[in-house]
Amino acid sequence: MNLRARRPRKGSGTIGRLLGRAFGGLVGLVLLMGVVGLVAAVAASVAVSQPMRETLRAQAATAEVRSLIGNGQMGLNSYLLSGDETYRDSYESARRAYPAAMAQLRSVAVDQTRALVADLNAEAAQWWALADRQIAGMPGARPPAPARWARQAQLVRAQSATRALDQALSARIGRLNHRNDVLNTIALIVVAVTTVGAVLFGLWIGRSATRRITTPLAQVLETADRLRRGEHDARVPRAGAPAEIEAVAAAVNANADEADTERRMFDNFHEHSAAIRQHLSRGDALAAAARGLGDLLDADHVVIRLAPDQDRPAAAEVWSAEGAPGDTTALAEAPVDWARLRPGKAVIRDLEGASAGAGSVVEVTFGEGQEAVGRLTVVKRQGRDPWRPYEEHLVSMLAADLARALTQAKLFEQAHELVARSQEVDAAKTEFLYTVSHELRTPLTSVSGYLEVLVDQDAGPLNPTQERMLGVIEHNVGRLRLLIEDLLLVSRIEAGRFAVDEETLDLTAMLNAAYAAIQPAAQQAGVTMTCEIDESITMPGDQDHLNRAIRNVFSNAVKFTPSGGTVSVAAHVDGPCAVIVVRDTGIGIPADDLPKLFSRFFRAANATRRALPGTGLGLSIVSAVVQRHGGTVAVDSEEDAGTTVTIRLPLTAVAHNAGTPERQAGAHEYSQ
Repeated sequence: MNLRARRPRKGSGTIGRLLGRAFGGLVGLVLLMGVVGLVAAVAASVAVSQPMRETLRAQAATAEVRSLIGNGQMGLNSYLLSGDETYRDSYESARRAYPAAMAQLRSVAVDQTRALVADLNAEAAQWWALADRQIAGMPGARPPAPARWARQAQLVRAQSATRALDQALSARIGRLNHRNDVLNTIALIVVAVTTVGAVLFGLWIGRSATRRITTPLAQVLETADRLRRGEHDARVPRAGAPAEIEAVAAAVNANADEADTERRMFDNFHEHSAAIRQHLSRGDALAAAARGLGDLLDADHVVIRLAPDQDRPAAAEVWSAEGAPGDTTALAEAPVDWARLRPGKAVIRDLEGASAGAGSVVEVTFGEGQEAVGRLTVVKRQGRDPWRPYEEHLVSMLAADLARALTQAKLFEQAHELVARSQEVDAAKTEFLYTVSHELRTPLTSVSGYLEVLVDQDAGPLNPTQERMLGVIEHNVGRLRLLIEDLLLVSRIEAGRFAVDEETLDLTAMLNAAYAAIQPAAQQAGVTMTCEIDESITMPGDQDHLNRAIRNVFSNAVKFTPSGGTVSVAAHVDGPCAVIVVRDTGIGIPADDLPKLFSRFFRAANATRRALPGTGLGLSIVSAVVQRHGGTVAVDSEEDAGTTVTIRLPLTAVAHNAGTPERQAGAHEYSQ
């Protein structure tokens, strides 16, 4: 579509000729008004501006002096109260700046205020002298109350002198403003008279121009407003208008036609863009982009070439309109220097030869950041309408959408593959743990049996050294048995085969037994343990699993508490739940490690640094057992300050939740 409006005709029917003569007189009158206004402004400037500037400079200098005195007072008071050297520095900074500020004030003072400036200088000098003596005595001794009262009274006198100077300057400004108002009023009257003449002359021009200009121009404005309000079918009638307005009307109508086309195209663009983004396959996204661009731009061919990568060969996606002439093979297979290309805006170039119809193309390189991922080419054969700017823009926008869609599809494909591999590895690891744990139990049972025979001296008497050695072996066999049982339990949890047998439990007795069992280890480690448990707490649950979880928590509290620390155990009934609180003064847990605390095989960084023994399975088992009983575990910890573990268990039977601890939502709470 041709948007060039018709050139206006020259002659008496043009707006320029009609208004040229009229505005000549108006320009002369405006020049006269300018001269009058200039004379009035010069008079006001001579009479008022210079005195006003002098007064304002004096007022600004006064404000600076007042500010320095105030800063000095604040710094002095703060230093006397706190002894902080920062406040003394603030006072001394104000003290050093004060002489220059007072000198500036004396230099800009107007004649009527010189006495007030001298008075201010004297009062302020006395205050600074008192302040200097008081601050000099610090930090050894604070000034007595009478000295502080005397300094405060001197400050009030200095501030009063400042206010008096301010009032005198403000009064002078008021007088100057009054003088300026009088001069401005006179100038306004003169300008008003000339303005009235200009207005009358302008009204005459407007009245004569209305018949030829304003009516068709109003039609243009009305049409433009209707278009702005969304009436896309509005057009300007062009008959009987001056040449210039007729040309404007033609341009408005042409732009409205073009805007309709552009709007429809952008509406279609959003549909095609959404269709591209919804694909999670790179091949589908490419096909949708090529097809959408071809339909959107009424193109003959669309060729999308991708840079080769390790996940996908460099194959081109080609779309051609039905019956479109030319062969895109050469264009699709043309070599591209991907290392030198950078993503950018669409550009138009001519496509020579017969390989795609020998027309003009819009071409754009798209990619991720500064790395080129692909190159998109849209072909129109010769003789078709030229490319419009918004069509270039649409190609750039859709190429950017395609780049994001390809990135999203690539990430989705990689994530899907990674998840599949992770699930395979996780399943293999769980099966390995289960198998190895079972295989370890058989030889360990034999070792335990023969060890029991030796300890009971069924195979013959033992000397004290042999008894000690067998004691060490028995202790480590017990540790190994517990580790194997932990591994078996974790593997059951991960495999979804973890179940609990409910019976009525005496939780009080269980806690006391666990406390008694861990007490020797605490005494050996130099840790003081205390216990405060309510009597007769009963609940339904699996005694073996709950006992293992409770002992794990007790054991952790003792193990991670240095010698001289304390571990307290408390249990009570809180509404429908039994609450068990284990608090220690140990090494605590770093804040970054808290969210991972109940993951299997995870150990806190500070425990690893201190080479404290452990497998990282205990709290994972605690979490699983508590969750299977319908309870929750909360950890409140601060590194080097201690840890508090709170377990809440329902006193009535609840439905069991399936799944691993890591997959249970809302089961853990962490705080620091």
